[in-house]
Amino acid sequence: MDSASTSSMPAAPLTTLETASPAKLYAFLLKLRPVAEGTLMPFNGELVHGAWLDWLGTAAPDVATWLHAGNKRRLFTCSSLQFPLPPEKMLEVERRNVHWPLSPEKTYTIRISLLLGELFPLFHKALTDFTRTNTTARVKPPFMRLGKQSLLLEEVVLENDDATGWTGFTSFTDLVEAVRARKPGKAVPMKLEFASLTTFNRGNAKNREYGNYSALLPLPHYVFPYLAKRWNELAPPELVNLVQREAIEQYVQEEGVVIDDYNLKPHTVKFTTHWQQGFIGTCKYILRGPDDPVTEEAPLTVRQQMLLLGQLAFYCGVGYKTAMGMGRVRIV
Repeated sequence: MDSASTSSMPAAPLTTLETASPAKLYAFLLKLRPVAEGTLMPFNGELVHGAWLDWLGTAAPDVATWLHAGNKRRLFTCSSLQFPLPPEKMLEVERRNVHWPLSPEKTYTIRISLLLGELFPLFHKALTDFTRTNTTARVKPPFMRLGKQSLLLEEVVLENDDATGWTGFTSFTDLVEAVRARKPGKAVPMKLEFASLTTFNRGNAKNREYGNYSALLPLPHYVFPYLAKRWNELAPPELVNLVQREAIEQYVQEEGVVIDDYNLKPHTVKFTTHWQQGFIGTCKYILRGPDDPVTEEAPLTVRQQMLLLGQLAFYCGVGYKTAMGMGRVRIV
């Protein structure tokens, strides 16, 4: 497909977005096409972060206000721009920080997740207005600028069965009901894929002499208390206490969850001002029983809570700088 025919396409079909509007957690792909030939640094999560907020600030000031007000809660995630390359080649290009060519003949993707239900109708309206305003324009304005490169919006993908496995929508209530129905056996596996550079910004609160560092392994006491904190920040008030952070921390400390298998590699990417270390790959955890009986105060067992957090990770990511391309995670 040549660039001329690309620029005449409608900005984005919206039917899937409209039918999904009642849900409370969203993960969607933006399919983009460059306006012209160019190059871009291979890991560009901070550029995507800035460009996404710039577009929202112009097209949907209400959304931008929501996100600015909730900055400390991190109400969205952004991936780096995904090039149409095999995964191993993409990792090599990132490690070498080789500026990679962009072509109007090819499609590139960005994954966005929204973690507050009220954000989605605002985003949907902004996207509808953007599409309607620019449908008849002879020259399409760029949807997003990354560095010096301009990209057009080709399609928005939001489906629970998309072939990529990285889109979906749900509600906190649906997540809870799904794990409530599960009756775990003696040992329950949970395998997480860390698909983009992941790390945890760690430090000793009692002794700051050594400073912070980037943890390079997804140890249970890094992953699950982090996700419990995110649940407590993001869930609606009536569901917040279903995940009990102290119980999660105790379960982890007592080695109720252990690593059973892994295929992890160290990885490094270049931000504009520094190199960032981390890891990628898969890690299989075993959630060991038995379970304590559920009570009115704790209607989910600890292992049901852990399974709930694994599902939440798909939307909120794990670890450091999830709004800048890091920590993209899913259960496999």
